[in-house]
Amino acid sequence: MAVRDAKPAPGTVLRGRGGSAHLLSEAVVLDRAGIRLLIPLDAIETVHVARSKRPTAEIRLNSAATGADATTVCAIGSRSTEAVEAFAHAVNAAVPQRDEAERRIDGAALVKAVERPFMPRTPCRPFLSTDEWWACGALTCLFAVGLMLPALAGDGSLANGASLAKLWAGTFAGLVFGCAVARGTWRATVTWWLLHRYGVTTVATRVGYWPGEDDNSPGVLVYSFTATAGTTHDICRTGSRGGPDEIGVSYDPARPDFAVGPRQPWVRTLILLIRLLVGVPVTLVMAAYLLWYFATAMHL
Repeated sequence: MAVRDAKPAPGTVLRGRGGSAHLLSEAVVLDRAGIRLLIPLDAIETVHVARSKRPTAEIRLNSAATGADATTVCAIGSRSTEAVEAFAHAVNAAVPQRDEAERRIDGAALVKAVERPFMPRTPCRPFLSTDEWWACGALTCLFAVGLMLPALAGDGSLANGASLAKLWAGTFAGLVFGCAVARGTWRATVTWWLLHRYGVTTVATRVGYWPGEDDNSPGVLVYSFTATAGTTHDICRTGSRGGPDEIGVSYDPARPDFAVGPRQPWVRTLILLIRLLVGVPVTLVMAAYLLWYFATAMHL
């Protein structure tokens, strides 16, 4: 009968040269060269620590043949001896202790290749999205029109037209900044209004965690909540493994994929007021400048 010396310590991860290994409750998940292997603890004979120039954890499988050497499915080297030893100790403590008959199983036959789940990393995306292309096109046309109007001035106004064109070219960067501020203010106002008027607040439960690139990088916490229509939606937040198991989220029932959390309503209102205090004056100044410029350019 197979027994364990200790309960598994899920969450133990070893990363290094050769791949990464993650200890779960009943298996070790091995990521190596773009392939994910699920190694049941029943298939593992031991995790051996090889001490050479770089400490290495060797995951060895059981063999069905009597007296045969254990098969090493993977060797993961790390600069940290403590990390290698801690991983080996955790896995060896979780591996069931078997009698001689149970030990003669083909561990390699129990190993399965599984599809790697979606990793919520920043995806490869085009240089500009469709909306951004439209915005760039509109700003380019606006810049061209602003330069052309003074150039079409009569002969007696060439000097004034040239000065006005230089003013337009010199201040256009500030105009672009004003457009960005106006857009951000508009989106923040719409978001606040939708969540304030139609928003539903619920609790999202933590369903997963994906580690960062290294031990010093934050990972991604994945939370799931059920909308009023009965559909399940995920929300991802950057954080550490010790993040909360539950968070409060607010979402618009018409767009349940769009969720915000876990800010309190008064915090969202305060942020909106700050945006309005900055965004509205900037938008008004930008609009007044555009009206003045085009009115002046058309009457040269």
